[in-house]
Amino acid sequence: MQPIANRMLNYLQPQMYAKFTMLANQKGCINLGQGFPNFPSPQMMRDALSEEAQTESLQYTMTSGHPKLLHSASKFFEQQIGCKINVDKEIMASSGAQAVLSCVMQGVLNPGDEVILFDPAFDLYRPMIEFQGARHIGVPIIPKKLNNKQEIIKRYKDGKFQYSQDDDWELDFNYLERVINKKTKLLLLNSPMNPIGKVFSTEEYNQLADILDRHPQVVVCEDAAYHHITFGKYQPFNYPRCITHPRLKDRTVCVTSAGKMYSSTGLRVGFAVGNEEIIKGIKAAQTYHIFCLNPVIQTATAKCLDQTLDGKYFQSVKNLYEEQANMLLKGLVDSRLNMNYWVPQGGYFVVTDISQIQIPEKYFDDNGNRLTRDFAFAYYMINEFGVVCIPCSPYYENKQLGQNYVRWAFCKTTETIQEAINRLK
Repeated sequence: MQPIANRMLNYLQPQMYAKFTMLANQKGCINLGQGFPNFPSPQMMRDALSEEAQTESLQYTMTSGHPKLLHSASKFFEQQIGCKINVDKEIMASSGAQAVLSCVMQGVLNPGDEVILFDPAFDLYRPMIEFQGARHIGVPIIPKKLNNKQEIIKRYKDGKFQYSQDDDWELDFNYLERVINKKTKLLLLNSPMNPIGKVFSTEEYNQLADILDRHPQVVVCEDAAYHHITFGKYQPFNYPRCITHPRLKDRTVCVTSAGKMYSSTGLRVGFAVGNEEIIKGIKAAQTYHIFCLNPVIQTATAKCLDQTLDGKYFQSVKNLYEEQANMLLKGLVDSRLNMNYWVPQGGYFVVTDISQIQIPEKYFDDNGNRLTRDFAFAYYMINEFGVVCIPCSPYYENKQLGQNYVRWAFCKTTETIQEAINRLK
């Protein structure tokens, strides 16, 4: 007897992030793998949780979210993003952005539908799509240039790397036009992108709108989990977005994460904002998924949204992460590893190219199976350098396209990043 559903058989092993975190703990490594902050959450969140735990009802709330939370979130997003939201029809909350995305898939997709992803795409998207009986299609984003140590260090000034066109990752719109068809139901993009830190430009959204005008059945899902962490010319929440693009906003559902916004990834509060007709299906999925969220966490999050409405807190968060990104990137450039580099435009991560690194052959073997270069490199780092990074091939439909890239997380304390840099010297 096989008690496990066929669709789950490829996902029974520990998730990549959990596996590498366990290895980090076992071997005393510096963990720049999993994207969670290792510094304390803001005190206002702890205070709000403590206060609300004493007074808030512990009964069921509305399935779409506690009224306090939905009103606070709607006011916040209107202030920071410029979206006028009907709180009864155009917003819902679920247990983190991942649960929101799961509700999006359940609420939008039919078996046999196709979903366009821009690779490298966060690896959790693909199983969510498969679980709905739909098919994912990866459209690669290719780096414009490989920047070696000598080239990128020329752009380092006053403690910062200057972003340039040499850091661009470019979407093949011709390929997108070839793969999009009448079966395409959803296009899912992430900006700023995990893992490469790309922020899509207004020009790219204009091109995307030109294509989608010919495919009115396609819903756009904008995963904006890192919308408060944008660097250089971009400010928190204020950068080119689908949800505010005049030709895309009516077909877009925007997914955000309060846990990411308040450096509290265990908080598990996420939002979907968008067209009433799209949100209606997502709310329905929520009803038969988790039903509702913990009320204390919802009202505590509402308090924090109210307290940070002016945006000053998020300016400090942006400044912190930009400092950490530059610190880590400088350390990687100065390391003994001969890699290629890009300056991220936002998010939690730096990606490097490892195509020129000689990896000992023993790290390619996994009980008789040959690993891709990125996984071999990750094990090489763990065993000989004591630093954890994340392989990027799982973010690609075609794994070979991602085997020369690895991801390093900078959402860490200065002490953690410095220790990793010391080990890589």
